[in-house]
Amino acid sequence: MANKLRELLLVRHAKSDWKEPDQEDLDRPLSDKGKKNAKKIGKWLLNQGLLPDLILVSPAQRAQQTLRRICSECPALSQTVDALYMAELDTLKQLLSSVEEANRVMIIGHNPGLEKLFCFLQNKPLEGDTHLFPTASVAHFILPENWHNLEAGDGILQQFIRPRDIKHSEHSAKTA
Repeated sequence: MANKLRELLLVRHAKSDWKEPDQEDLDRPLSDKGKKNAKKIGKWLLNQGLLPDLILVSPAQRAQQTLRRICSECPALSQTVDALYMAELDTLKQLLSSVEEANRVMIIGHNPGLEKLFCFLQNKPLEGDTHLFPTASVAHFILPENWHNLEAGDGILQQFIRPRDIKHSEHSAKTA
């Protein structure tokens, strides 16, 4: 039997609103720009045919709001996972290893953990304060079917997209 491949979509939550600087971090909502960009990414995912089987999302309000705007375009089973809030690389790897059935999984979470996983999957060092993974960005990876013991470099990056990279025509209408 040939090895099957699985797909991982890493999504950093969209831009948060800092109008209330004393607000608890977990409760910080999306900004207007963040709402617009999350919707744009959702339409792009739909047009690319990248609908996930399962979405794992942080409990932070900005991540939940990103999920709702993406899922208005890409309905999928979603699970809120408390451990995703400010998760580090080892936590993200453990979380992925627990996913049994889904072939295309989306994780909506936070930096620096997502950046660390992004670099780990490509076996690239994370150097300093790099900002590799801006808000509302999506990294699409191909991974081995058995992702129980992911090693550095196991991911093949297919696409990396930021909202500003999407032309209006790419998210406003399906292409034939």
